[in-house]
Amino acid sequence: MSRCLSERTLVRLIAGNGRENQRAHLAACDRCDARYRAIGRDLDRVTDVLLHTEPPRRSPSLLPRYWVPVTAAAVAGIALLVWVEITVWRAVTPAPSEEVTAFLSDISATMFSARDALAAGDDSGPGALSDGGGAGGCSSDPLGILGCESDTANEQAR
Repeated sequence: MSRCLSERTLVRLIAGNGRENQRAHLAACDRCDARYRAIGRDLDRVTDVLLHTEPPRRSPSLLPRYWVPVTAAAVAGIALLVWVEITVWRAVTPAPSEEVTAFLSDISATMFSARDALAAGDDSGPGALSDGGGAGGCSSDPLGILGCESDTANEQAR
């Protein structure tokens, strides 16, 4: 006889397609007829399962459950890092002492003031330089390098 039918041809015959000579071969060949019936049974079983079986319930995705603790740990870590940095910066940054503040105010008064500005800020009272009072009319210079302006003023007045 002729060659046996292929699987594809048998599936076409099951679906109702195919030629007359293929149907004639299927009726005459016991081997093709057995394969035809096996394919038919398999298709019936697949159809039965698809029609009468409920689809499996989908388990919730594991992805959100893994990201929640990881995200929470990352946020806690960043918050801890920020808190440590703030406390370290506060501990490392020194507050200006009174001596530094006094020194800076004397320097700025010397550099940016008029001639009598030191006398106004002096503890000996207003006009200490012009009155000739308080250490011979000299200001209380903490550095001792500025000299006495009233000495030159007194000598010019004489």
